Amino acid sequence: MPLRSFSNVLNAIPTLGLLVGLYATTSGSLVFAGDVPVVQGSALTHRAQVDGLSGQVYIYVGGSLPAGTNLRSFQFLFDFSNAGNTTGYITPVLFYRSPGELYAIYTVAGIGKGFEVAMNSAPQAIPFDLIEGIEVPTADGKFTFGYINALVNSSGVPVAISPGTVDYDNPGDGGQGVAGAGTTNDWVATDVAATQPSPVVTLGTTFSVGTQTDYNFATYDSTVVRTYSALATGILATQ
Repeated sequence: MPLRSFSNVLNAIPTLGLLVGLYATTSGSLVFAGDVPVVQGSALTHRAQVDGLSGQVYIYVGGSLPAGTNLRSFQFLFDFSNAGNTTGYITPVLFYRSPGELYAIYTVAGIGKGFEVAMNSAPQAIPFDLIEGIEVPTADGKFTFGYINALVNSSGVPVAISPGTVDYDNPGDGGQGVAGAGTTNDWVATDVAATQPSPVVTLGTTFSVGTQTDYNFATYDSTVVRTYSALATGILATQ
């Protein structure tokens, strides 16, 4: 399926209803006038780095998807590479957030359809089609999204991996996320060594800081939080 390029995504975010309506209509889903657009994540702007490690997992922790959100697209900026790759993979993932001993735990709740993506100077979008697990968040404040730089099978095990495909800043940016008040630009990432098997996103796989979960978040110079040029869109249906 070809990628959809949005050259004016940054300008379009304040009028997200039009963007989501256009995307949902062209992808075959009906959008009604009263439907409420949803967006979470960070602005699709050029940032300083792109990950060099392959097959890692990235989670937006600066906000939550409202209960009942029908996810529509995963949007991102991949306009250069530190690892030399001009293509790569993205599979969107839905996560459930729960309390941990010290840090929140993020558990894979839904696995999306993966795509091969190519470097582009403009922001791009792929469908956020959940094909395994929960399709619609069921509780406010409990669900967020992320992605893995891999194509995975129906069990969430990578069958092809790539270096990074999204711009990021480390440490993370201050200020609000694209959803506005009450959100931030905070993201986290795994850093499983190249000599180890890549992370999996099997339903029920857990991510956090420390030894309480299947995979840990990367920590560099005592900094866990980063900012990635990626966001998720959806709608809250009113009919």
